[in-house]
Amino acid sequence: MQTSKPMDGRLVLDLTQGIAGPYAARLMAEHGARVIKIEPPGGDWVRQIGGGPGGASVNYLYYNFGKESVELDVKSSDGLAALKAIAAKADVVMESARPGVTARRGLGFEDIRAINPDIVYLSVSGFGHEGPRAPAPMTDTVGQAFSGMMSINHGMDGIPHKIHTTIIDAVTGLYAFQALSMAVMAGDKGKHLDISLAQAAAAVMGPKVMEFAHFGFSPASPNPPAGSYPTKDGWIAITLVRESHFVALAAALGRPDLSDDPKFDTFPKRLENLPELVAIMNDLTVVRTTGEWVAIFAEAGVLANRINDFGMWLDEPQTVATQGAPGIEVLPGVTAPVPRTPGREIYDTHCPQIGADTDSVLAEFAI
Repeated sequence: MQTSKPMDGRLVLDLTQGIAGPYAARLMAEHGARVIKIEPPGGDWVRQIGGGPGGASVNYLYYNFGKESVELDVKSSDGLAALKAIAAKADVVMESARPGVTARRGLGFEDIRAINPDIVYLSVSGFGHEGPRAPAPMTDTVGQAFSGMMSINHGMDGIPHKIHTTIIDAVTGLYAFQALSMAVMAGDKGKHLDISLAQAAAAVMGPKVMEFAHFGFSPASPNPPAGSYPTKDGWIAITLVRESHFVALAAALGRPDLSDDPKFDTFPKRLENLPELVAIMNDLTVVRTTGEWVAIFAEAGVLANRINDFGMWLDEPQTVATQGAPGIEVLPGVTAPVPRTPGREIYDTHCPQIGADTDSVLAEFAI
């Protein structure tokens, strides 16, 4: 497992709120950067979204590990001067306001570059800084609708549904970290990175966009009858990537004849006759328990897994063996399981209380 800290010695001034920007900044901290998070009076608004251990918001806790918190009113002249004093010595400044807001406050890219010509400045916004919707706000739900993501996420009711986690925010944070870390490592100077939720959503769904452009629609399933199937006591997910997998699946279900049926003997034919095939499989899978099917499918070489909830995942021997979510002291005296960033060591640090580092940081920068 990688243990290096390639961002050691870098100073990041984090003005972002919410999820996408804070996640990118948290990853900078995890890779060794010193991250000073500027919070307005009352704190980052995401502190109030959802509960969590110790009464804190899990959304704030997870995306702000390893940072220092400075509570500052940047709308005041003193607050603005203090922030600029830190920015003058920073390697990176990050912001996530709607386009034009930071510039109006005297904190835009050109304002910061005037006092720090070598700065790498990253903006995270909904639609980016160009185009007719640039000034508009975006939430994760709006992003899922705008990008087409919901159009391929139909439930059994046939209705387009959102993915019930802030997937676009999280992906945007990853893309922002990627762009930011590459710019820093390349030694870029005076650079403005414009990262949008809209483009991040499109990038992560690249094959689906290309598929639609080619076919004129997005096939419901590229590898039918992959999907979720009921068992006697729960649900199991089944997938396949080769024709041989359907042969194995049919045999494991006790219906080897299905793989020879001319309606089901190729991926295209199975897609064409998918409702009939799904109905047959539903009737077959529901007669055994999930555990029984897992064992049968494993023996037959069928790609399948029980559909876990998060408690099941935490208890999975594989999760435990790989320290997939070690207990971390997220607040003083409060420990919670935190999924580990792939490829990194266990990140044992807690989140800052609002303004916990205000006095020490302001004194350090002689403000």
